[in-house]
Parts: sequence; C-alpha cells; structure tokens
Amino acid sequence: MRKIFIPLLFIIFNQQNAQTVYVEDRKIYVENQEYRINGVCYARGEGNGENSGFTYNDDIPLLVEANINTIRTYAAITNVAELNAFANAGIKVIMMLNENSYTWYVNQFKDHPAILMWEFGNEFNYHPEWFGNNIQNWYNILENCAATVNSLDPNHPVSTGHGEVPNSQALNSCPSVDVWGMNIYRWLSPDSAINDLASITDKAMYISEAGADSFNTNSNSENQAQQAQATEIILNSIIQQSDLCVGVTLFEFCDEWWKAGNPNQQDPGGFSNAIPYDNFANEEYWGIVTRDRVPKLSYYVVQEIYESTSLSIDENFIDINVYPNPVSDGFLNIINPSNEPLNISVYDMNGRKVHSKQIIFDSIDISDLSSGFYLLEIKSGERTTTKKIVVK
Repeated sequence: MRKIFIPLLFIIFNQQNAQTVYVEDRKIYVENQEYRINGVCYARGEGNGENSGFTYNDDIPLLVEANINTIRTYAAITNVAELNAFANAGIKVIMMLNENSYTWYVNQFKDHPAILMWEFGNEFNYHPEWFGNNIQNWYNILENCAATVNSLDPNHPVSTGHGEVPNSQALNSCPSVDVWGMNIYRWLSPDSAINDLASITDKAMYISEAGADSFNTNSNSENQAQQAQATEIILNSIIQQSDLCVGVTLFEFCDEWWKAGNPNQQDPGGFSNAIPYDNFANEEYWGIVTRDRVPKLSYYVVQEIYESTSLSIDENFIDINVYPNPVSDGFLNIINPSNEPLNISVYDMNGRKVHSKQIIFDSIDISDLSSGFYLLEIKSGERTTTKKIVVK
C-alpha cells in the first residue's frame, strides 16, 4: 500500500470539524483511520523567563517540514488562533491539562479538530512529596481526572506522562486512563520499556518522552552528530514495536535556555542519567532545532524517519511527481503519467492561496513566491493530493 500523508488543510474551527478519536486493540483511530503519533514535545520555555521572540507561526513550518503530525504540550494552549493554526497544518495536540482546573477547558475545546488526547501529569510519580508523601494520592487524583474527562468528552482518550513503566499500583488505580505515556531514558533502548508494559497490561501506550541532547559532557562541547545518531536508533527502536506502541513524542522541539542557568544564554548543565553518549542530561541542548529555530542534524533524521512511517489515506492517491524540491530557479515541474487535467493550487503556511493553474504536463512558474514552506494541492476530478514544497 502506498503511504501518503494528506494534511488537514486550512480548517476553520467550528462544531462541524469535531473529530472522533478512540482507542481499540492498542491502537488509536481518528475518524476510523489508524493514527500513528510521529510527534515531538513542544514546550517553548513558557513562563520560565525565556524570551526567544519566536512563536507558533515560526514553528509550524518547521514542524510540517519535519513530517511531525503531533505535538505534546506541558501546559494547555488557550489561544484559539494557535489551535486553529495547528489544525490547519494537519498537526494534532496531546493537550496537557492542570489537574486542579480542567473541566472548563475540556468543555470549551473538546470539539476542536486539533485535539488528539487529553493528558494529566508529567512524571508526577517521581514526586510523592507533592502529594503528602503518598503517591497513591496522585493516582487517585489522576483516576478522578480521567473519569471526569471521559464523561465530559467521550470522543477523545485520556493519557498521562508517567515516569518509566507504570507498576501494578498505578495501572490498577487508574482504569480510566486510556493511553499510558511513558517518559523513557534507557540509553538507546526505549523499546525495552514497551515490552515491559505490554507484558502486564493490554492498554494502549506511547513514548511520551525519549531522546538525546546535543552536548557531550566528556568533550565539553556540542556534538550534533552524536545526537542525530542516537535519535535515529531510538526512533527506529520504537517504530519496530508499532504493534504494541502507537508512537512517540520525541524530547524535544527546541533548545530551552532557561533550564540550567541564565535564560539569556545557553548553558551546559543538568544531571546524570542514562543519556547517550555521556550518561548526562544537558538540559539546554535537547532540541532538534536551536532556540533560534535553526535545524540541527537530528531534525533531518526526524524528517526522514517520520516521512517513511506516516499512516494516511490512500484511496484518492494521484500518482504525481514534482521536482525540483527545494525550488531554486522559480520553476516547479509536474510529472503527470495519467495525462488528465490537473488543477494546481499553492498555499502559504497561513492558508492563503498564492498561486493556481490548470495543467496536464507542464511546469509552473512560482518565481514570485518568497522563500519558505508551501503546500501544493493537486486536484484531478474528485481526487486530491498534497505535497510540501520549499522555495529557496
């Protein structure tokens, strides 16, 4: 079966765009189509003194180009325009909710097409001191939150970001959790955690954090090649367990300068952990792009692996090739084996149509377009295919 990624193009949020997401036999389905999480954690240093000046409008083209279909947040996104922008780009959100105040958010946004899952807690099981030194108190809160959200919104699953593999206490205490996320840092082998959890439960699971940073403490210098190599091994080890695990949100999108020192500069520092290749987590070097949104070598690893593992609709496939991509001379060639007329539309990342033409076999002149990312929509009768193009 030919795999084609078809983004949800330029949706304007309204009640008619609500989608049903459900879990069955360890899989996640969106509108009855199996969905694989090819994701990344998306924090942006909110509220921590960092002010890079970049916004979601800068990030979305990079996410799309990396074939990322899902982001995992650490705080709820309350800006409707931002949620709309992610939906327009075909990116879904695992939305972190505050366990003390969440019903209003679920009621307001449960029909938004950007939502994939609701999530509570990020490694809260590591902090019993937050819950009267009794971790059972957290599991009771988590179960109450999950059950409440399931009643408010039966159309989206509830997950949690658990530190390592949940034990029987966690699993038995939280039957209303639909998907168990696991933050796994086991050198190059997060797949071992997948097998560990699958041996004790038939619940759906995903890897909510895994990855490697780009600073090597042993050499006291940045080493993007090592991060890229580790990222490739880690992602492939998770993908090989796709029958048990619905995907991964790699940690993480951009470097966070606020974690280990002055938020106005990038500082080495962190803590010992099973992180390749120096057994140390350098907290400000985890991004697949820099704080200034320059892709690192690991970005291109993510791009290639996620492209090859995308699940998508293929019954309306049109066998079209376009080249060159990136476009540098202003002309994009369209190869159309069917010789049927094609309606070509080019959209910028804000959803604006910037070019259109009907062709059979031809090239289109897009020399008037500024450098950046665009979506090429190709229609032949009732069939539609989209492709990402880059203009340099």
